[in-house]
Amino acid sequence: ASRLAGHVELGYVLFAPLYALMPDPRTLLVAQAILFVLGAIGVYRLAARRTQNRYATRCATLIYLLYPVALTGVLFDLHADTLALPVLMLALDALDQRAWLRYTITLAVALSLKFYVAAVVVGIGAVIFLWGGLRRVGLLTVIAGLLYGILAFFIIRPLFAHASVGGVSTITSNYLTYYFGQLAEIGTTLGERTLNGLIVFGPVLLIAWRGWRWFLPGLPIAAAAFITTGPGGAFDYRYHHYAMVVPFIIMALIDGIVRAQALPRKRGGRSWQGDLGLTCGIVILCAALLVDIPLNPLFWLRIPGTGLDPARYGVISRDQLKDTFLTLVPQTAPVAVSNFLAPHLANRATLYLTRYPDEARGPERLPGLLPQVDVVIADALFDFFLPIEGGYAGGIDGDRAAIALMLRDPTFGLEHMRDGLLLFTRTSAKRGMLNTIVQARDDGSPALQHFGNAIDLISAHAEPIASGRLRLRFTWRISNGFTNGTFVAVSRIDGLSDARFVHLPSYALLPAWEWQPGMLYSEEFDIELPAGTDPANITLRTGWYDIVSPFAYLTDSRSRMPGSEEPVVLSTQP
Repeated sequence: ASRLAGHVELGYVLFAPLYALMPDPRTLLVAQAILFVLGAIGVYRLAARRTQNRYATRCATLIYLLYPVALTGVLFDLHADTLALPVLMLALDALDQRAWLRYTITLAVALSLKFYVAAVVVGIGAVIFLWGGLRRVGLLTVIAGLLYGILAFFIIRPLFAHASVGGVSTITSNYLTYYFGQLAEIGTTLGERTLNGLIVFGPVLLIAWRGWRWFLPGLPIAAAAFITTGPGGAFDYRYHHYAMVVPFIIMALIDGIVRAQALPRKRGGRSWQGDLGLTCGIVILCAALLVDIPLNPLFWLRIPGTGLDPARYGVISRDQLKDTFLTLVPQTAPVAVSNFLAPHLANRATLYLTRYPDEARGPERLPGLLPQVDVVIADALFDFFLPIEGGYAGGIDGDRAAIALMLRDPTFGLEHMRDGLLLFTRTSAKRGMLNTIVQARDDGSPALQHFGNAIDLISAHAEPIASGRLRLRFTWRISNGFTNGTFVAVSRIDGLSDARFVHLPSYALLPAWEWQPGMLYSEEFDIELPAGTDPANITLRTGWYDIVSPFAYLTDSRSRMPGSEEPVVLSTQP
């Protein structure tokens, strides 16, 4: 579906020349951050003119740069709301300077970024019409906002929704239902929503309340975000939805400073400088406690899903491996890919995900997409884990259902693997790597290894089958002490980094937590060895790891089955 069928984000085309020069998703993220910082120029100029005070100017600029919902907007992917934030700030500076050409251009750019910027523009016009002494400019601004809002929502959106290929999502076909269709939920989350409202406006209220008129243009956006029932708790301050409120929070702050400066100071009372300094302190404290940035002490603790944890900003050796592995994908091949690998394969005509964020029960769309792709890439050691209420997102098993689907599909074969990364191609299944598992009655064979009190290894064999490949055979049984747990077997070549092999049959085709007592489970699967590895001279270690652990993708002692080790299970050395 076209972007013009949803929020009418015409302004994205302005990034096309930059992206053409540097065609990488990171280009967009860096450009967004730079644009946000450029908005501080507008704040500084505006505050300097209005307050005629260097201290007030610097404080206002610092508050802009560290305002919590501004930072969370910049950090929350690429969104037109966040792009509009500094553009609106520059428009307000132009308005204050009576630079009408610059004011017109910046407002036009802001309007092009999302159709509901029209509500903000109408609000700006209303404020300057009622209180700014610029009735003609205010009236023209209101008219411009209304006309563009009507054009974008009622003409452009339906036109491109009708023309969209391959079906139209709910956001394009029924916008209001998508974002506001479950209003009954508001009552159950009213306390949480109110707290988010305080986070949005609260940090500056000590001094900004005097400039309350400038809060008004941002209120429609804040109110819509407050009552939205859109997916994923979209009212949360950590989304991008409050970004466009920030320019008006800053305007209210500057206006509040000016009005406080004009008041006579009472003996023994607080000065406006003191209130402004305290406001700066509150903003910095809120940024440090509420935003995942280096000012936040939790940033450095590597708590799953925050700070230097690899799921957020951390970098692990496997990240470099991903870039190398993905060079195996032809540039022109239509692909379906694990969602955190997808940005590395951008700029191609056909790019789908193996599993979409709204598919809570597994890859619902993938079966219907497979006829359109030639390559599928999945990650059996999915290295993203984010704690959420009642569970987690991602986790090592994030792609497990998609992998099972691909292993069973006769039109695709597993062609390449490296450290859990799997590349399937449209080919005869006979050419792909073997992955099977069978069960049989337990014949009482003695165990070679015990893994805790849960799983026994009965036998392990390795056989070279082709250049750089081995066929592994493992036979397992669960012991009487195994009661519950979701564990996956992972083997690795001793002495090599990034040379782990997930036992796909007992992970995706018949998971160990579905095994029955009194049965033997024999899995047979092929592995591709790292380049330069001698298949006649390797030692293999195997461990079992809990897939619900945030550390499972690292396959270290933190996620290993209780009471178990990672023993040598076989060696091909002479």
